[in-house]
Amino acid sequence: MLSVFFIWFINLTRRTRNLWRRLLRRRVAYVRLSIGGALPEFALPPPWWARRFLGASMPLSMSNLRHRLEWLASDPQVRGIVLDINTLTCGWATIESLHQEIRRFRERGKRVVARLTNPDTKTYVAACAADLIVAPPAALLNVTGLYTGVRFLKDALAKVDLSVEVTAVSPYKTAGDPLARPDMSPENREQIERLLDLRYAAIVETIATARRKTPDEVRALIDTAPWSAQRAQEAGLIDAVLYEDELPAFLASQAGKDGGAGSEPQIVEWAQARRALRLPMLRPHRRLVGVITIEGTIAAGPSRQNPLPIPLIGELIAGSESIIQALRQAERNPRLAAVLLYINSPGGSAFDSDLIWREVRRLDRRKPVVAVMGDVAASGGYYVASGARTILAQPGAVTGSIGVLIIRPVIEGLLKRAGVNTVAIGRGANSAFFVSDAPAEAERSAVRALIDDSYALFKQRVSTGRNIPEPALEPLAGGRVWSGREAYEYGLIDASGGVPEALLKAQELAGLPRDRTAPLILIGSGRGRLPPQSFPKDMMEGLITELRQPRVWAMLPFSEDESVVQLREIA
Repeated sequence: MLSVFFIWFINLTRRTRNLWRRLLRRRVAYVRLSIGGALPEFALPPPWWARRFLGASMPLSMSNLRHRLEWLASDPQVRGIVLDINTLTCGWATIESLHQEIRRFRERGKRVVARLTNPDTKTYVAACAADLIVAPPAALLNVTGLYTGVRFLKDALAKVDLSVEVTAVSPYKTAGDPLARPDMSPENREQIERLLDLRYAAIVETIATARRKTPDEVRALIDTAPWSAQRAQEAGLIDAVLYEDELPAFLASQAGKDGGAGSEPQIVEWAQARRALRLPMLRPHRRLVGVITIEGTIAAGPSRQNPLPIPLIGELIAGSESIIQALRQAERNPRLAAVLLYINSPGGSAFDSDLIWREVRRLDRRKPVVAVMGDVAASGGYYVASGARTILAQPGAVTGSIGVLIIRPVIEGLLKRAGVNTVAIGRGANSAFFVSDAPAEAERSAVRALIDDSYALFKQRVSTGRNIPEPALEPLAGGRVWSGREAYEYGLIDASGGVPEALLKAQELAGLPRDRTAPLILIGSGRGRLPPQSFPKDMMEGLITELRQPRVWAMLPFSEDESVVQLREIA
């Protein structure tokens, strides 16, 4: 009752403020929004040292941009937006989500103008969602396609008598190849070329549809890039070459062509526009959907951010301790009817992935859990997702990589070169398993057994969660990497979509009214430690407890950088 009164009071206040804004004749025609960088789905605050010493601020997120577009679309006085698109470093799934949001905005009768400076392929593809694309005269359109490069370090390491032994489930599990091989394996080349072909075809299709060209015309244009702004306009890739101050007159001319008044509209920044926009009314929601994020490499301990990117580990750490506690918080929260599990992770520790999987399965027996993938949810990231009731991903997401590997450095030669003599005394055939300078054959056999057991467990989790018999799963596993489109065809995910579609699905499973504008509750791990509640009795899967060092990695070999699909290099 108190919450209903609170919402009524807030809405009364907003109606009063809306009336006051109309009396003051505050008007907004076009609103300028700037996007760029990683464009995460949910913004993570920068670390304290970045805020204090570098002046870093909260980055714009997709969820925040989605809220702004919904607010602008609901105000009848707003004609459209000017989207300043700086270089985007996000993945292709995020670009697809951005396209969907811009299309929804345009379907509400609003206009979108994309303003570019020196766009690369990914940034230009993002701009293709707009009605109009403009650029200043000195701009360069660097739409040169896709490129991938892999640096192999085996020969370089051999010069200092250092080597690395990699034990993987199959040649497709290639995260350790840059350290252990001198060149690319046929299996790795096959899957990289397949993914590049799919992505390149999607890029060509997007540009061709947006700019009303044939795919062959688009391929020919890409092969002659980069272009100056003038040449890009002549080729029909942008609509106008102009400076920022010339944009209002250009919009007026476009309005005249469409039968409008043709007066120059005012373009205001978001900070100024929000003081003139009509405030939306709140709606009561008795029960809501919560969201838990898994961002970065899955590892033990709390979630954290490293000051510098660490090879294999990365910059963002999705700590199993924090994620498990967040899942238990969601389980105990009576206001939450369902949970979204947002996964943007290339994987990590197989052991910690399994711990998280267990909590996801346990929670799903009480409240529906819907996993939605970001740009990457593969290997350990897919391991975790397989515990959810439903999985969604954009067609451009990277997923799969069902498999594990173990990486062990061999430093015996390096120590001898440095004049170090190690005298070892032990009891037990594998007593030096964790500290050996040069693994013995018995130790290699033990590593192979660890890999086989971990891989079998991984497949069993996926087979149970996705209802795929293990014989049918094997051709999809073995470390093979898939796009979101392929994953849907093979039954590894249930539907295409991003967070809004996952929210609707979670509401449907929980018996809530479908409302894509309903608020999401972001769930943290809390301050105290919550023990697990009893597991529902109809669940028979056990929890693995015996996997120890050396750590088994369920790790994706790919990372996305600009418009390039690259292998993660491990030093």
